[in-house]
Amino acid sequence: MCSSPTLGLRGKQSPRREGADISKAAWEKFLKKKRKYQVKIQKDLSFLVEFPWYPFTKLNAWIPTRRPHYKAERTRPINVEELFLYLEKESDSVDYDRKFFYSPWVQEQFSIWQRNWKTHNGYWEQIRTHRATKFELQFPQLAQEDLEILRKAGCKVIFTQGAKQKLKKLEEVASKEFSIIVETLDDRLRIRWNNEFNKWFHSLFNVFTRFMAIRSEDDPQAEYIPCISQIGPQEIQVEYWAAFRANYFWNVVHQTLNNSNNPPLFDLQFQAFQPSQKKYDFSTVQNYTLRSYQQEAMDKWKDNYYFGSIQLPTGAGKTLIGIDAIRYVHERTLILVPNLALVDQWVDLTSKFLTIPSAQIGIFNGQKKAFREYPIVVSTYQLLSQYLQDLHAFQNNGDSTQPLRERVLVEDTIGFFTHKFGLLIADESHHIQAETFRQIAVDLEIPRRLALSATIEKSVHSSLVIATMGPIIHKISYGLLAREGFIAPIYFKRIHIPLTADEKGYLNRKGKRVYGKVSRQATNKLIAIRKLLEAPVTSQTLIFTSRIKHAMKIHSYLEEYGMSTTVLTGHTVMNDRELNLILEKFRERKIQTLVLVKMLNEGFDAPADTIIIASGTRNRREQIQRIGRATRPGKVAKLFELIIDPLELDYEYEVAKARDISDVIEPHVQDLLLPTQIKEEIEKVVDDIKISFYDS
Repeated sequence: MCSSPTLGLRGKQSPRREGADISKAAWEKFLKKKRKYQVKIQKDLSFLVEFPWYPFTKLNAWIPTRRPHYKAERTRPINVEELFLYLEKESDSVDYDRKFFYSPWVQEQFSIWQRNWKTHNGYWEQIRTHRATKFELQFPQLAQEDLEILRKAGCKVIFTQGAKQKLKKLEEVASKEFSIIVETLDDRLRIRWNNEFNKWFHSLFNVFTRFMAIRSEDDPQAEYIPCISQIGPQEIQVEYWAAFRANYFWNVVHQTLNNSNNPPLFDLQFQAFQPSQKKYDFSTVQNYTLRSYQQEAMDKWKDNYYFGSIQLPTGAGKTLIGIDAIRYVHERTLILVPNLALVDQWVDLTSKFLTIPSAQIGIFNGQKKAFREYPIVVSTYQLLSQYLQDLHAFQNNGDSTQPLRERVLVEDTIGFFTHKFGLLIADESHHIQAETFRQIAVDLEIPRRLALSATIEKSVHSSLVIATMGPIIHKISYGLLAREGFIAPIYFKRIHIPLTADEKGYLNRKGKRVYGKVSRQATNKLIAIRKLLEAPVTSQTLIFTSRIKHAMKIHSYLEEYGMSTTVLTGHTVMNDRELNLILEKFRERKIQTLVLVKMLNEGFDAPADTIIIASGTRNRREQIQRIGRATRPGKVAKLFELIIDPLELDYEYEVAKARDISDVIEPHVQDLLLPTQIKEEIEKVVDDIKISFYDS
């Protein structure tokens, strides 16, 4: 480019500038000033611009459609394995995370690809002729976008007779010369493209691969789970479990092309993924009405080809959404849950709303395995994953994992679960990202999928949930549901607990090794728990701690003061019958206080109104699930978090910060919903507790 691109345009001839380039910016600036000039498109699509004082005998001016060719190596066939090996080196976990949680990622990346393709596509060439006072440019394929650039630059574009019709026809022909076909064959999604498009497909396929890539572990450097296979030089196939995810990508591309103001640059023949159907006629559905947000979630799931994740707060009625999905799809359904309490809950509610006798609902868990002839089967993640692990052990003879069951039984069982269902519902779907459970979502060839959870957190590892069960298509906050009265407003209070003189001395002598022990054994924590239970604002209470010894100490302390409590741990509750009996007593208010260690974090439907966190981990998901035990409508949910005063010991404060869920429960919103009288009563209780720490 010349140092002063507009110099020659003022009519000052300079032999030294003969053959100089005029930049895009200089030409646009000139055209804006000289609006009287016209661009005339002839019938043969000649592009004529006249400059009365045109100074050059040669000109290499910027032209909208001058696009150089790609490099020669781009003509070689696609190699899926090479691309995935390249992705292994990618360490941009932020971008990896974005593509799973924000659907605009696909549209944004495709738009970038589209711009680059327009810029570098050598198909758009032009013939130039030069004269002393004018130059003529001929475009074999002139695009509408080029005309828009000229108009914005201040040119008046004039079409001579027949030029506009020819331009439109050429655009249509040009796009069809490059074609991609996306279709369902043998219950797999296949993508193929023609030879003309091959050298342009490399970069688009790279975007597609990045969208489909799923890491096997919570590690940016981990290997990817294979989901795309190559079946020809210009044809690839997406595995069954990932077909809906691929379908989502090409659907966005298809919509982007159709919504564009300009003609598409290539022809995309898109056929939405359609797995074979196995209809099952359920009994007459009992009348029920979905809430507005539940209906919106269902509508979005249907629009997304029955593939997606729904994130709603605990107590918002996710189970009813799943039941409505079963009713609508009319397919044999597999429901996955993390514990036996949820097995019973799904059986009871499904039987109630779909008028299917509970005896006709199959169960697959450690206690019962009746599933073959049932239209609906409820299974635990644990047992199904164990069978899958056994199957993989048989298939990989060199695997160190020893199968626990006979091969015939395992293959027959997994064969049934793989091919007999048309709908998969994953309740508390965040469990899928666990290493022991993720094979369920990858191996089961169940096409229609619905994930339900209150805690699908944004992390590299949870992308497995999104990839195998579908993107988050609907989510709603605690604050919004509380404002509309669907769940209880939450009162969150963090109480700082001072250490006694003896505890401070013990800590100073022992150092960091006893931080956790001191925080759990603090005397004033026990006092705070007792005072909260004695307060009139609390009734049905759940006390959570992270250690069994701490739970037993709390129980013993409260018993000394005549306060009856029940401890729920793996040591105190020997079987599910015992557990269900205790839960039933709690629902009937025959038991008012439960002390818990890792039990009932999720799937526990009970009339609790108070949660006390005596000690805990850094796990945010665990914290969200715990508060959900008390958010049923009709009361105020009270959450008290007891931590050692950070001025005396900052260990527990740092742990509490890591699990902080203020952004989820929105205390500023919840506070507006609380009756003034209740707030005053709670504040008085907290003040009394603080005073009691220093009573002699």
